[in-house]
Amino acid sequence: MINIILMAACSTEVGLLGYTDKKQDTSTAVVTDTTEEVEPSLEPSLEPSSPSTEPSTEPTSEPDSTPAIEGTGGYVNYYLRQLGCPACFGESQELLVEFTTKFHEPTSDTHTSWIPPVGSCTNQLLITVPSTNPIDVGPQLSVVGPLHSFIANQVAPGEHYAYLYETQYDRNAIHDVSLGNYTESFSFTSIEGFDFIEPYTMFYVDPSYAYAAPILKSGMTFTWAPYGSSGVFMVTLAIYNQQGTQLLGYAACVGPDQGFLTFPGSYLAQYPSYSLVAIHLARHKVDMIPYYPLESYIETHMEWEVIGTGFLQ
Repeated sequence: MINIILMAACSTEVGLLGYTDKKQDTSTAVVTDTTEEVEPSLEPSLEPSSPSTEPSTEPTSEPDSTPAIEGTGGYVNYYLRQLGCPACFGESQELLVEFTTKFHEPTSDTHTSWIPPVGSCTNQLLITVPSTNPIDVGPQLSVVGPLHSFIANQVAPGEHYAYLYETQYDRNAIHDVSLGNYTESFSFTSIEGFDFIEPYTMFYVDPSYAYAAPILKSGMTFTWAPYGSSGVFMVTLAIYNQQGTQLLGYAACVGPDQGFLTFPGSYLAQYPSYSLVAIHLARHKVDMIPYYPLESYIETHMEWEVIGTGFLQ
């Protein structure tokens, strides 16, 4: 039975690596013109006008009072995961929906810097977590979508968590987040899953039929729909021995959300044929939301992940 090593996010539409701490080491200012208006004279002047030789002592405008926004001060992760064969990974449920947050003093690092650049592949994928000092934003925060709302409770200083049902997930929808200790809210937009991902044989549910999808060692193309979001699409392949008891290696490729991605054969050729493969396919969307009460950005990370099975051929 294969253990999941990377947990990243899926729904009824149709984790492989550990986490490690990483050492800690922009918004347009709005200027309000407060220049005082001068009432025009009701009587015309009989004297020609001449430039004033005295410097004005009246301020023409007041300094900008908008607080500066700098660094990342919070992280919101909305994650949905769907397993094609739950029993193959020692899981009892097909679907998992989680909402987690972290609020902390501003840092120059981000929580999603581990995602490889678009158009690249790696066999050294490692999820890193910035080292931060937490900030208490209240014991609860509320999340309000167009159809469903929920509460995330504090589980550690600056951290909140909510477990949800898939039916509570509002797709492609604006959600407003209210923090307990602050009156100002911020918003994020959720994402959607997939109508199909090919090859479909990756998602056989019964363990006796699983691992039926051939993953070509010469290079493998995956396709999906819908596509075209502003996010990215990542495919991670974890290679196991034929018994599924030993991880031989893994690799990940990231591309635009364009409906197809080809995994290069150079990352697969070294492994024996008929090795078992855990196939992670995920859509990621990351936005930086300015939040003035914390004088920093809130990093919102939407993940929708599907995990299937196959074998190397």
